[in-house]
Amino acid sequence: MDLNNLALFRMVDKQRSYLSERQKVLATNVANANTPNYLPKDIEKPDFSYELEQVSEKKLELAKTNPNHLDFPYQKPSNSEFRVYTPKPQNPLSLDGNGVVIEDQLNEISKNKGDYNRMVTIYTSFRDMLKTANTKITS
Repeated sequence: MDLNNLALFRMVDKQRSYLSERQKVLATNVANANTPNYLPKDIEKPDFSYELEQVSEKKLELAKTNPNHLDFPYQKPSNSEFRVYTPKPQNPLSLDGNGVVIEDQLNEISKNKGDYNRMVTIYTSFRDMLKTANTKITS
């Protein structure tokens, strides 16, 4: 059984990719804490609406109540990359123009780690549940 055929596991994989990329961005922010004119960056959260709306790999078909209705199947967004952006600084910049506040970045890294651990726990729980349901009972 390919777990990627299940919507839950596709969402978990997308969340894993997002959290991994975000960890890289946050680590770059910490590494550039003393770089003049460097502003911290962040990454946009992914949109899980496609996975939530899909039951299978087939396109979502709309019910037509009239033959004159147009057919608009839902399309998966083509851009699956995450967008890195520079948020507006919340704190004053240092004298050299650097906007990185180490404490804030470390807090974000800690939250990101907690989200990653939560995602791994969910993945493991559902995988183990599927394994249990898939075993043959022999008596």
